[in-house]
Amino acid sequence: MKIFAAVIAVALPGGAVAQSTPPEDPSLIAYLQQRAGDAAATTRYTAALTPDGKTALVYLTGPAWCGSGGCRLLVLDRDGSTYRSVGEISVARAPIRLLEREDHGRRALGVQVAGGGIIQGYEAAVPFDGRRYASNPTVPPAMRIDDAPGETLIRADEAGRPLTPAPDKP
Repeated sequence: MKIFAAVIAVALPGGAVAQSTPPEDPSLIAYLQQRAGDAAATTRYTAALTPDGKTALVYLTGPAWCGSGGCRLLVLDRDGSTYRSVGEISVARAPIRLLEREDHGRRALGVQVAGGGIIQGYEAAVPFDGRRYASNPTVPPAMRIDDAPGETLIRADEAGRPLTPAPDKP
């Protein structure tokens, strides 16, 4: 039996509305399980929808997805019950923000950059090039930003959900 969580809208300064973790979507979970393959059992994910509901940001954590520089962030467009990748950011840290800045008709993403040799952490704007989001926030076209307006979609304190549910215990 599947249980669906409610979507909670949170009012942000300037009238922007961000959604918390979306309801469990069987299509998204199937996409992630296929993508994770053998790593599904050790994968956790945190998902958020953009305010228009058209794009899902999925922050993957676990040994297969994280290194000293951060973890993997997938950017997926929803098309009915299917998902299409429009970006995969290799070394991101939460919080993950949707910035007001736009590139080629899409809002840039703000991710934290730290570790992996970077001593002083910072936030980077990850732009869209017309086809995909940049894959690495530590090199151009991504750029370091300070206090850019935007809204948080994935908080740093979210633990994430297991991708593969734990078996029921007697």
